[in-house]
Amino acid sequence: MTPLTRIFALLLPLSLGACSQQASPTEADPYAGGASHPWSYTRPGGRLSAQALTPGVNTLYYEPILAATNAWGPIELDHSNGERGAGDGRTLTIGGVTYAKGFGVHAGSEMRFGLKGSGATCTRFTVDVGVDDEVGARGSVVFQVYLDGTKAYDSGLRTGQDATKRVDLNITGKQELRLVVTDGGNGISYDHADWANPKITCQAVSASPLTMTVSPGTLSIYHRHSATVKATFSGTFSGPVNLSLPLVDSPEGVPMVLRTAQVSLPSSGTGTVTRDVVIDAPDAPTGLVDPAPLTSRFRLVATRNGQQVASAPLTITERLLDVHTTLTPTTVTGRPGETRRVTVTVQVSPPLARPEPIALQDTFPNEEFTTAPVGPLYGDGGTMKQDFTVTLQPDAQPGIPSFTADYFIQVSNFAGYRVPYYGGSLKTLTWNVQP
Repeated sequence: MTPLTRIFALLLPLSLGACSQQASPTEADPYAGGASHPWSYTRPGGRLSAQALTPGVNTLYYEPILAATNAWGPIELDHSNGERGAGDGRTLTIGGVTYAKGFGVHAGSEMRFGLKGSGATCTRFTVDVGVDDEVGARGSVVFQVYLDGTKAYDSGLRTGQDATKRVDLNITGKQELRLVVTDGGNGISYDHADWANPKITCQAVSASPLTMTVSPGTLSIYHRHSATVKATFSGTFSGPVNLSLPLVDSPEGVPMVLRTAQVSLPSSGTGTVTRDVVIDAPDAPTGLVDPAPLTSRFRLVATRNGQQVASAPLTITERLLDVHTTLTPTTVTGRPGETRRVTVTVQVSPPLARPEPIALQDTFPNEEFTTAPVGPLYGDGGTMKQDFTVTLQPDAQPGIPSFTADYFIQVSNFAGYRVPYYGGSLKTLTWNVQP
């Protein structure tokens, strides 16, 4: 008896009653009223050590399930789902072909497996899937395979009349395999599904002791700008490595983009080499309104053939651009009907790639003033200027010594930059009326 067989025998409770798959017309429908007999299993900590996936072809049957659920009694090993009890299934059979190894499940079900190898990197997963012959033409299910939480395969609807389907997936670099069967949307009646002859193929990897450090270990990058760090590799070399930068913090952190996705290392020998790694700070999540800098913890991870060979911590703060606006002058003097000129200046650090249009928007429509841009925008992406004319209406209320208006100064096209928009700054303009 294999370790997995023993753990099922010891831990899976036997359920009384039966789900008669070959019910005669006089027998009651076991699924009447939406009946189900859910079962779940989580590998107890310390109770069972996972067998290491090794170079060559590994039968998934021998790898302990980390967690599992099933809608009609326990999942069966090397047999169909059968009845509600443990060990009551038949030989796995799909389309008249029998299988010695595999899992018999019932929609909805799920099984999770680890894919970490020992001295090996696992590259391929194969399995035959179909509705078990024990339910005849009845039953309709969908088989799904998830790799590291992402759906990698969907069989579409399969019934008891459909032929066997072969699943063949590239799993290089993946850490978790999840096998799911759904009911196809019409309930779970007679949904007996088989994962037959599941196999994991792994390739041997040679030992390659390698360490990596990153300098600086703490980095600030302005929004939509880039920065370079030095990654130093020490140890035994065996060719280039791929780089990734996963978040260590919660998903609310701001992901960064590695412009340097691969670095070249010596093909052999030992020693120490340093390589530049360029990191981009991309757009932040839409709807993020907190203007404070966002600091997140990452790990720079080096892999080869899907196997991690080195990693180092890296803390990155994404900073907002510094934007300052001025309106000059803020006080003008003149008679009703006269026009004065004001200048709006916007300073951005680090500079934009090019100057962007500037708008002067009245916060509340003011019948006493009219404004209009005059002349072209001038300056550069670091200091942009736009002149405006301001006119006090000829029919401005007589006897009032001054009028004021509040304006938002806006740079109208910080395209692709983080919200809230940059350059929204409230300024007050005062017109002192001459008699």
